[in-house]
Amino acid sequence: MKRSLTLLPLAAGLCAAPAQTPLESAVLAAVRAAHFENVVDFGAGNESRPVKAHLNLPAQKIAHPPNVNVAVIQLDADGRMVDRAYVLLSRDYPDGLVVPLDGNLGANQVRFLRWDIDRWNGGTFSSDDGHQLTIKGWTNNPPLTDADDLVPGRTNAPVQFMAPYPASLFKLMVAFHVARMVDAGKISLDTDYAYAIAGAPPETRKIRDWTEPMITVSDNHATSALLKMLHDRNEIEPLNREFRELNLGTLQINGTDPKDGHGWSPGQIHMTAFDVARLLWLIAGGPGALWRGADGQPVTAKFLSDESRAYLKKNLLEQGFNEALSTANLPGAPNVRAGIPARVAPRWINPTNGHVFLEGADYGVDIRPANERAEVSFAHKTGLTFNYAADAGIVTALPGKPFRHYVIAFIANLGNRYADEVFAARKTFPVNDPVSPIAYTQRIPALGRALDEAVTKLSAR
Repeated sequence: MKRSLTLLPLAAGLCAAPAQTPLESAVLAAVRAAHFENVVDFGAGNESRPVKAHLNLPAQKIAHPPNVNVAVIQLDADGRMVDRAYVLLSRDYPDGLVVPLDGNLGANQVRFLRWDIDRWNGGTFSSDDGHQLTIKGWTNNPPLTDADDLVPGRTNAPVQFMAPYPASLFKLMVAFHVARMVDAGKISLDTDYAYAIAGAPPETRKIRDWTEPMITVSDNHATSALLKMLHDRNEIEPLNREFRELNLGTLQINGTDPKDGHGWSPGQIHMTAFDVARLLWLIAGGPGALWRGADGQPVTAKFLSDESRAYLKKNLLEQGFNEALSTANLPGAPNVRAGIPARVAPRWINPTNGHVFLEGADYGVDIRPANERAEVSFAHKTGLTFNYAADAGIVTALPGKPFRHYVIAFIANLGNRYADEVFAARKTFPVNDPVSPIAYTQRIPALGRALDEAVTKLSAR
């Protein structure tokens, strides 16, 4: 008999929150066991100009627990929800916090705040010598205001969480809206779009040929082209409005430049893990009502056509970057932890030596034996910048492997500025190594492996 989680009305107040579900207990335990408070920090700055002073001394342990949000939706074979969990970690909740979800899978007890890198760093710093230029408080100096809120009306919510920038994971929102435009007959995947910006000759591709590299290799040029296309067709506000109508109000694209599609900024582009997980559940599909929209009407898999859901899943399955929640590009490499045991799409595997070679990086490992042993497919999108890291997708057991089917989303301020203790004395970032680059702290794939094992055990019950 198939079992699914009954959605109950939300109890009033945190003190009256219902007992943790089995999945909530497992996710909280896994986040605690990851010990993200032990990563080392190479210092404030950015990709082009990290703080030099920090690179002349061993990197120090991170000053505060990072802001991490993790969501998992456990599904049965048909895509029905069995259980769900949403966990936050931050300096406000250093031991982790299970977010109470209401009967409509809403995190209404959380005041989500726009990311402010200066609040995280404690101020601004010189890129020349690392000395502090200004001071800014975590929640004061200046105090928080309504302008800091991602979703209005939650100033007095019992939980607050500053949501990290999702990095390239936001490209999932762009691809989703492109699919919605196709379903509405506004464009087709074979529509030609000419990306024309000042100082460069126009470049024309079909919509599918812009979308595919945006997802599979996180191509920034293709993303800018599609964002400009959305601006050209006045589709940015409809994109944001539709996410609000879906009760996914933390999914937002703001501040991009209509002239060229550039201008992706922390504090302007937003995603939180549980809204991402629900979006991926919608893409994965399942019977009946998944949750209810802002108008109270059921949100179902029919919100997307079967063709659009299949197209999005195909691109996500062909993701080339498998080095965050899954480290399938780097099995057995030095200083690499095993993550979700996912299969790498054959298109990225060099048939001569078995290495993944992607966007100028040689991952340096013959992955063919590990790929044969893979247990799941992982249709996902990653994100990475100097300050931020993300990975989210749909996990499905491969034939003959232990059953599990779930959606997972991870978003954190744990970009390549942060690394594991073994790299503390390095003068260069491990992500820049020409062979076997390590882009993320390996506490992220370790979390992915722990969550995969937990869902597998719960599914076996």
